[in-house]
Amino acid sequence: MCLQHHRDCFCGRRSAHLTFRDNILSPEILVNLYCPECRPAVHWDADSMVEDCGWVLELDIPAAQLSFQKKGIHRQVTPAYLFDEGYLSWQGLSPVDAEVNAEIHQRLEPLAKENMQQYLQALKKEWLAHVAQLKAAGWRKAQNAL
Repeated sequence: MCLQHHRDCFCGRRSAHLTFRDNILSPEILVNLYCPECRPAVHWDADSMVEDCGWVLELDIPAAQLSFQKKGIHRQVTPAYLFDEGYLSWQGLSPVDAEVNAEIHQRLEPLAKENMQQYLQALKKEWLAHVAQLKAAGWRKAQNAL
């Protein structure tokens, strides 16, 4: 089971949908979230931050390490490990994938009522095109998708 969370960025202009794999970490582990617009305000710290296409997640690594130990997981955690393994990452492949997915389904809904097979084919085609765009843009999680 994974915890889902929605969080505004530091400047408040954008937001992201996040997921927490296996409920090991709590939302408080995310100290700050910076979108590309507020990214210039970041004083980079590789020991507590991970970046994905201009978005920066600032994490409380000592608290994350403690959470892992409490669950009996004895390994050194890093921001990249937590993000790339999905312990605190995007819900989907990018910060807005939940919204993109909902928009695609809503737009194609009339087709589902007419012809379910065409609907499923259109859904697959659109999602694959979306993933290809994310890969081309360099999103971390998209690089290993499909």
